[in-house]
Amino acid sequence: MEHIKSALKKAGVTDGEAFETAPVTPVQKPASPFVARKAEEVTVAEKVEPKPLRQVEIDNNHLEKKRIVSKSMDDPNHIAFNLLRTRVRQALSDNKWKSLAITSPTPGCGKTMVTLNLAFSLSRNPGLKTVVVDLDLRRPSIAPTLNIEPDRSIAQYLLGRAEEARDCFVQVDPNLVLGLNSGHTPASSELLQAPRMLDLFRFIDKELAPEVVLFDLPPMKSSDDALGFLPRVDTSLLVVASGTTTTEEVDECELQISELDKLLGIVLNKCEDAQTEDYYY
Repeated sequence: MEHIKSALKKAGVTDGEAFETAPVTPVQKPASPFVARKAEEVTVAEKVEPKPLRQVEIDNNHLEKKRIVSKSMDDPNHIAFNLLRTRVRQALSDNKWKSLAITSPTPGCGKTMVTLNLAFSLSRNPGLKTVVVDLDLRRPSIAPTLNIEPDRSIAQYLLGRAEEARDCFVQVDPNLVLGLNSGHTPASSELLQAPRMLDLFRFIDKELAPEVVLFDLPPMKSSDDALGFLPRVDTSLLVVASGTTTTEEVDECELQISELDKLLGIVLNKCEDAQTEDYYY
């Protein structure tokens, strides 16, 4: 942590990204709702082609204005997310994990930007179908960031106001599907523990059949949503912002996630000293 603390003290301008990942050791953990299965374990019934999702095209220029650089790869900062992608894939593969949550100590650290860049970078790999789910129910950011108007929101589905989970998802790339939210949901913590959440997991696992699922969670110090949801995933990343996040916030959140044995690593965002060839690991 010493190099993270040092970087937080000296960095304060929002250009470039860097990340640190904690050492990854294969461990036995409680089973998550998402199971990495071999092809021969999939039944004939599961191979039935589902109804197609709504297709949405996203303009690359709009993405780059929002600092989503991993789709077009024109901005050299996309290399940081390629490196993050490689380390995440290795950790998931080594541990037979499938689900990854992304959170931050406070708002404004760039967790949604990191989530989307990582998702686009992952989905460029042939056969690596990636699903992103916006579970920041109080302040959803994925749909507004990408300028997409959802037909239905995940909050509506969890509340029983949308019958089909499929209506909450859109396909933006051949290997990338997004689960969207809109508006503000006050009772978010209760919804994330609602029985319909398991139905949502089953839909994602059986009908979307992704290799990787990313969950964009709320900031940890804004509510108990993230801490309540983390036991449902395999592991997580904590996004911190140079010049904004304090070392005390990093220490507190790192401890809370580590106590659940769910911390894969820390992503240091908004670091002025980061260059495409020099990152914190």
